[in-house]
Amino acid sequence: MVTNLSHEVNRVSPLSRFALLVISILSLVVVIGCGSGGESDLGFSKVQTDSVFRDLGSFDVASFKKTKTYDVDELPGALAAYMGYYKPAGSEPVQYELRMYPDHATAIARGVTYAEEVTGADALLRSVDVRWKEGTKDRLRVVFGLTPVYGDFAVFGNVIMLCEGRDSIQSLDRCEALLKGAGIIPVE
Repeated sequence: MVTNLSHEVNRVSPLSRFALLVISILSLVVVIGCGSGGESDLGFSKVQTDSVFRDLGSFDVASFKKTKTYDVDELPGALAAYMGYYKPAGSEPVQYELRMYPDHATAIARGVTYAEEVTGADALLRSVDVRWKEGTKDRLRVVFGLTPVYGDFAVFGNVIMLCEGRDSIQSLDRCEALLKGAGIIPVE
């Protein structure tokens, strides 16, 4: 029986072996790629659909402290934008920028590229470089040159949240903390 099995394995064409190898490699790339950059260590998804319309009042339960209201006339599709602070348990206050859109589709289609532009290691930090200039000074720190305040952003329904952090993981953890603090997502 063993000789029959080895005989059958040897009958698989080289083309089939190559196709199986390519499929295996692509599957591995997809699995590895989906686990990095878009989610924090806790499995928080960077983009989450939600049909509930949220405004600044949705974050009252978390004691979100609004410090600035931005003019959104030049931020396409946005209804409002705010800078403020939330203090996650056991942490110092963390800076956030919340951008409200009429719905999730508008946040994705019109707001994501503006959030990408001012977050992460490659963030544009000077007002001459960004498309939406409002609040530019609030998005940077002067530490051995200019560094971004927001390591990443998350989209939850109609809200784009820019969250303070040294990198994407810390920022997404802090986005998740604010959503949990506000009771928008359940605390595990």
